Amino acid sequence: MNIKTILVVEDEDRMITLLSDALEDWNAANKENARHFDAIFVKSPEGAVRELYARKVDCALIDLRIPPDEGSDKTDAENGNALATALLRENGIPVAIISGHPGEAEPGLVDGETVRAFEKADDGYEEAVAWLASQWELMNALRAVRQKLERSTAEVFARRIWPYWSQIADTIGHDNEKLATAIARQYASHTAELLGQDGSIDWHPFENFIVPSYIANRAHTGDIFLLEDVNWIVLTPQCDMATGKVPNVLLAECTLGADQWAENVAALRAATSNSKRKEPTKFLRTFVNQNLSASVHFLPPLPGSEEPVLVQFGKIRTMPLADLNEQLNARVASVSPPFLSNLVQRFGAFISRTGQPNIGVEHL
Repeated sequence: MNIKTILVVEDEDRMITLLSDALEDWNAANKENARHFDAIFVKSPEGAVRELYARKVDCALIDLRIPPDEGSDKTDAENGNALATALLRENGIPVAIISGHPGEAEPGLVDGETVRAFEKADDGYEEAVAWLASQWELMNALRAVRQKLERSTAEVFARRIWPYWSQIADTIGHDNEKLATAIARQYASHTAELLGQDGSIDWHPFENFIVPSYIANRAHTGDIFLLEDVNWIVLTPQCDMATGKVPNVLLAECTLGADQWAENVAALRAATSNSKRKEPTKFLRTFVNQNLSASVHFLPPLPGSEEPVLVQFGKIRTMPLADLNEQLNARVASVSPPFLSNLVQRFGAFISRTGQPNIGVEHL
């Protein structure tokens, strides 16, 4: 049985009954495909926090007008909005809102496809449950992700944190906030390292980019901007970008497409044997392994595109950092950290090559 735990936050008993009935109906209708919602009912954000701490929750269905805690009967939509935001931003689970006043949902929360708001009237309960069920594959993936992260962080704890705990605490100090931040960075960096070195599954081209950028309020090394119908990538070092000490930013032009790229991708996708995969694989590995001109750096197609990105180290421009930071809406993607260092290193190698005088071969 494929079971997903759903957290339901509703303070009215009558509505809890209706929601419970909708979940039971869905479970009965999906018995043959072995899918089942296991519901946890609470009446306030306080109850939700308690359950989130004690159990692993896959998704949530919440009312907007709920009391702030279990000892209060004063309901307010701000409580539901705050809880929905926390569930999404802090717990990272799919969230649906069910309310008699769905218009009270914060626009920034429900404007996209991340959180959906449903009206309690008519068949709103059934629609809300069905929408959460449509995220089943996502919830399966999230469970698998958490399992991988738990295994990786457990290894980091066993090998790098626990054996040196006294030294870490004495060196950093016994301020819990500082300790937590430092140890979190250890977990994040070492876990990324462990997952990155796992050679069982190749990296997907999609992982080359971050969309949208992690750093929302300023430009960063590896950001790709569409400026005057041309893609440009930021090459200025991260430290200078973070401190803002440099007045100007260095950018390289990105051209899209390469001769015979589409044909070889199509041939590889259509190949039914290793012999037919050989030639298109060889062609594409020339790009992936950066066996191109020293002045060109390959990046996979941007999300939503089929054309490769070729960073032209020989086509450079500068732009005031302040001006670039005013055009963040023109940022189309950012190169992800595992791939960023190679881009910067190859650019550094390109501009630092010294060459030598030509020697007349006839003198040899």
